[in-house]
Amino acid sequence: MEMMNELLEKYFRGETSLSEEKELKHYFSTGNVSAGHEIYRALFDAFEEEKQETASGPLRKVETRKRSVKHSWINLIVYSGIAAAVVLVLWIQLPKQQPDYAIIHGVRIDDPEYVQRYAEKRLSYVNEILKKGLRPMKSMETVQQNLQLLNKIKEIHDKIMQQEEPHNINN
Repeated sequence: MEMMNELLEKYFRGETSLSEEKELKHYFSTGNVSAGHEIYRALFDAFEEEKQETASGPLRKVETRKRSVKHSWINLIVYSGIAAAVVLVLWIQLPKQQPDYAIIHGVRIDDPEYVQRYAEKRLSYVNEILKKGLRPMKSMETVQQNLQLLNKIKEIHDKIMQQEEPHNINN
């Protein structure tokens, strides 16, 4: 009994050898199965029933088609072309509808001239904000230019100092 429990555990973990599986099949094919193992009897009986089944007709080999990478790329290009053509036709054929109104602060405005003026006013406001935001950048550019000039002055100073050093000629 203990040996059969160990064999069943190994069987369900997939660690049994062929001889151990034969031993299990023999155990369940005999009528002498313990009550604790009765639940597994149907499983092993089903295996035996499947062994007895025969094919109703001749068996034929089914070959799987391997798709080449080239074939996949061709399909991708064809389907992409079809999709692009459909989008193009729909874009050309569908009527272009533009709303005759705008919503400003939750209020519907039907006057296009008022909407145009309002949009220009808001854009000029945004433009002013951007100009104010970029002023520090312009001053940074000025500082950078002045630093470059200072670096050039330092380089010139270093060259002059090198020229003034006494030249030692050792013979």
